Amino acid sequence: MTLEQCWAHYLKAEQLSEQGHWPEAHYLYGQVLDHLPSYLQDALHDNTTKPCQFSCLITSLRDAAISQSEILNKMGQQKQAFELLNQTHAQLQFLSIEHDDLIHATQHILHKQCDELLRHMGAFCTAQRSAQWMLEFEHVQKAHHYFSTLKQYNAVMEQPHNIN
Repeated sequence: MTLEQCWAHYLKAEQLSEQGHWPEAHYLYGQVLDHLPSYLQDALHDNTTKPCQFSCLITSLRDAAISQSEILNKMGQQKQAFELLNQTHAQLQFLSIEHDDLIHATQHILHKQCDELLRHMGAFCTAQRSAQWMLEFEHVQKAHHYFSTLKQYNAVMEQPHNIN
């Protein structure tokens, strides 16, 4: 699937979801989520990718994952909904610690989207009204904290050090 086809599937899935056609939207979002992460990686390694283009891919991945998880939840597939959110969160977290100019230029977007996915997972787990789900969320929160700490450490290490 080309990037243009992926984008067309995304837009159609969004439209179908708004109209309540969940099985069709679920299928199209699945196609998008199967291909969009590789386009994100390709964009990262393409020297012509602009930060605004990369930000759009990041935001689209987040939006598609959230929409697909909501559909899965409505279909009674809570475990798959949570796994999708968690996987997407992890993808963006690992992406955010790479040393690359494009990552540096879009760090605020990556941070925002990771936080948004974390909030969405928190709301999802709370709505499940189960100690097991809250334990799952606690693990994700810890990982999120460790990535935040690692990003701060990397930022400090990248700064030039002067010795007087």
